[in-house]
Amino acid sequence: MAKLTIRDIARLSGLSKSTVSLVLNESPKVDPATRRRVLAVMERHNYVPSFAATALARGNTGLIGMIVPGLTWRFIADINYGVAKVVENTKYEILLFTSTNERDYGGAIDRVVSSGLCAGLIVVAHDQQPMDRLVDLHHGGMAMVLVDTLGAESELPAAGADNYSGGLLAGRHLLGLGHRRIASILGPLDHPYVQERRRGLRDALREAGLEPEPELDVDTGFEDAVIRTRTRELLQLPPDRRPTALFAYHDSAAFTVLDELAMAGVRVPEDMSVIGFNDIDAAAHVRPALTTVRQPFAEMGRRAAAILLTALDDNPSGESQRIVLPIELIVRDSTAPAPEIH
Repeated sequence: MAKLTIRDIARLSGLSKSTVSLVLNESPKVDPATRRRVLAVMERHNYVPSFAATALARGNTGLIGMIVPGLTWRFIADINYGVAKVVENTKYEILLFTSTNERDYGGAIDRVVSSGLCAGLIVVAHDQQPMDRLVDLHHGGMAMVLVDTLGAESELPAAGADNYSGGLLAGRHLLGLGHRRIASILGPLDHPYVQERRRGLRDALREAGLEPEPELDVDTGFEDAVIRTRTRELLQLPPDRRPTALFAYHDSAAFTVLDELAMAGVRVPEDMSVIGFNDIDAAAHVRPALTTVRQPFAEMGRRAAAILLTALDDNPSGESQRIVLPIELIVRDSTAPAPEIH
């Protein structure tokens, strides 16, 4: 059974959420009869307020916390832009803090929420590790939304993109150019977004009457050195088994692949086509310019901010709590008809 939230207590007691928050905060503004009414509901349902709920009850400071996995991630600026374009037209301001793959930001979240600084949180979640903590905060009454979860699975409100369709579009594009041996330069396979992109590519192959070939399905993790090694290994396959196209799980990995192919004397796209995912700014400026699947990062930020503001304003007729945005194939110079295999 799910934990009750402040909103649930308000509904059961027939009062507003703000009144329940005042009771939780022991405010002298609440008359004794109202306080008894709320406490009776809490006792009847064994409700124990979390520290997140009591922190939120101290009052709306007008700050929205935004947690990102590092400002060096190339798409973060677009997400920030989308959030800011919505929030700057409201009474709220943004409090930004960062984390990395190596640092657990669960403690930082606890300190920010318990201090009462933030009315709600927008989280660009890069791994599963802190997700249970975020779910607990949400159950405790903290308004929250995830953006582009990058492999983290949860029940939380979220705005993201259709990774499966991205893999499908990439595969159909390459198949339409005559490629039949398409390698996948994948990230860590335990991340759902990687699995979805691979599933889309595999379904495109099956549509064309082809079965995915395990030797062309390469798990690289995030490491640049591993991507280079796996690319060289693919090039060492016999000509009849060597891929004519490479699908990289994100643009930065595709840049590494392009560099490794150039060092090996492989021409792109004449000898081999390369397609990426994300369409970060640099994708249009590498040589050859990268064909890629565009994710609408700014729109993700905008929709996430809209979801959060809806939750903060307690407007049930607002936007959906879980939004999956469409993606787009951007065709540039790194893909071309498959070369003849001799």
